Amino acid sequence: MKFASRCLPTGKLPYENVGAATRMMAKLFENMPYIPVLPKVSAEDTILKRTVSNIPGFCIDDKGHLIIKKDRDFEGKFARLERAFSKPSKETLDEFGFDAVFLEKFLQMLKKFKSPQACVNLIGPFSISQMIVTDYPLPLLTDKSYLKLFIDAVCVKAFWIIEKIKEYSPETVPIIMLEEPILGRFGEIKRQDESITVEVVTRLFSRTIEKIKTAGADVGIQCLDKCNWQIPINAGVDLITFDAYNNPNNLNIIPDTVADFISRGGKINWGIVPTMTEAIVKSLNIEYLKKRLFTTLDGLVMAGVPSTFVYNSAVVSPQGDLDHLPLIFAEKALILTSQLSKKIPVLS
Repeated sequence: MKFASRCLPTGKLPYENVGAATRMMAKLFENMPYIPVLPKVSAEDTILKRTVSNIPGFCIDDKGHLIIKKDRDFEGKFARLERAFSKPSKETLDEFGFDAVFLEKFLQMLKKFKSPQACVNLIGPFSISQMIVTDYPLPLLTDKSYLKLFIDAVCVKAFWIIEKIKEYSPETVPIIMLEEPILGRFGEIKRQDESITVEVVTRLFSRTIEKIKTAGADVGIQCLDKCNWQIPINAGVDLITFDAYNNPNNLNIIPDTVADFISRGGKINWGIVPTMTEAIVKSLNIEYLKKRLFTTLDGLVMAGVPSTFVYNSAVVSPQGDLDHLPLIFAEKALILTSQLSKKIPVLS
């Protein structure tokens, strides 16, 4: 996997209009545009809604809970979803597309800049399965029909946006970032349900990742909590992204797995620019961030991963969403991240 930029775009932004967001995107992310969530423009603009909208069986209720609801058209729509999964084309995919506040501007940027890469975030299949609220237990990951629904849903959404990206800029390589916020709770979930094993979740990721790759995209997995990164790495993911500010040593306990991952082209996004509070962002400067990043990278080197692997595979991002910050500080975090990405040396 090659990167056109070592600054990975991600997260929610606090812009109150699309024009201002577009100007910042064009300034920093010409080589790798993405579709930010803009909740201050529309409260309906969420990654969850982006992922499950128009998918049969999925509903978001008035409280924002994800529920399974099979209406009388479920069987017919599910058959069409399976067809879109098996034979993706503009005709089979259009029914299952999504809307987003920044979608049109994103596509226009691709057309204008002919960007080498573009990043699109979706909720991953494991977290979707665990977000579903039911009145009674459902065997969501051990029932073949539910398992297929989760995989089909994520893959078809990915296929649809890949087709859109290629329509506007045929040479652009899409990166589908699967957000897995619940992966950090895997151990707790496994204790509560022994049927949810490492093998089951690895296979779930593997089938999803492999299918998306066949459509011409690279695939990343993002979890901002401490988690077992061996699961997505062993499933064949191209990129992992994590909160490297709060969890700097998350990878140090699996150096052999990480070295093997990087040796086959894997990349690591270090979410190293802290964004927890306005005061923290206000105090940041590039020298502090550079020192913090290199100290964190060197920790992985000391754990046994070759320095050329660690430094040459590294990209950076903010540690999380920025929409809770005043705009001036959110933009400062983005600009500092871009500057920091240019400080990472290429080792030989």
